[in-house]
Amino acid sequence: MKKSIPIIILLSIMAAYSFAQEKGFYIKPTGGYFIKVTPVEFPAINGAPARDKTTTITGTGAGATSTVSETALTGSFGQGFRAGLVGGYQFNSVLGLELGVNYFNSAEQDMMKQNVFNNGVNVLNLHTVGKVRALDLAPALVFRIPSTGKFQPYTKVGVIIPVAGYLQINTSLNDQTGQVAASQGIASAPGTRTNLVLNREEKINPNATIGFQSALGFDYRISNRVSVFSELEYRNVSVGGKDKELEKYDGTATVVLNATNAPVGSRALTLNDQPKGDREVNYHKTINSGMNVKGSANYDPTKPSDELRSYINIGGLGLNVGLKIKI
Repeated sequence: MKKSIPIIILLSIMAAYSFAQEKGFYIKPTGGYFIKVTPVEFPAINGAPARDKTTTITGTGAGATSTVSETALTGSFGQGFRAGLVGGYQFNSVLGLELGVNYFNSAEQDMMKQNVFNNGVNVLNLHTVGKVRALDLAPALVFRIPSTGKFQPYTKVGVIIPVAGYLQINTSLNDQTGQVAASQGIASAPGTRTNLVLNREEKINPNATIGFQSALGFDYRISNRVSVFSELEYRNVSVGGKDKELEKYDGTATVVLNATNAPVGSRALTLNDQPKGDREVNYHKTINSGMNVKGSANYDPTKPSDELRSYINIGGLGLNVGLKIKI
């Protein structure tokens, strides 16, 4: 029994030393790439559903077209690059707490595609893409498997709090049929039509929200203070729109003769050609009769429009790598 006492004391000293080594602050510069998961149908763009649609003109009368193909466009804005800085505190060999600050830049996603053909010629092409830029805070609890070796596995779970960012939507249009100009109220003289070539850029600001994160990873110690780490992380955030701004609108409107397609005049298009109701939109969970809704009897295009709120998903599965530095 007396011989075992020094061994117990030695083991206690070693355990206390190991506890002291684990406890303390650290920082983790990190970067990673995510792929999209949990795809959903994209929200409507200016009232038009998110579709990849191809039609062909079959005659000269109104509605004389035939649908060749139509597909609902789905996806998530969770695919893209992320860079961040994480600060953490290890309470003991098992439990820790981290707070990350991350910048995310998503890959572009197709949100709408329309093509119209006439005798094999593409006379209308519309393409809309979206991408997300976001800055978030990510607090998380970290649970480690105690290990005396260089390899230290862990798991973590936490939340995501977006603090800044937006959804940018870019649309390019080349319409040689005149139908888009007519739908926007651009009048043409009898026997003529107005063809449009334009680009528009919109920015949708988000409402406050909260998301979820979890990860499995490991540290590999390369010195007493520095480790490399790698982790597989899942993130999921659903974001609703707060308001929208039309930031860019430029192109050319060309008046042509219907009989010969010969141009008879053109003018440049600018942001000032769009009424305030198109340049500024406020989103709401519920629409009522007192709001400024397009198509309603009391709609005023000189004031910001009101629309129902839509949501996008920023779900991704990614691989993060970086350094862990004890301080």
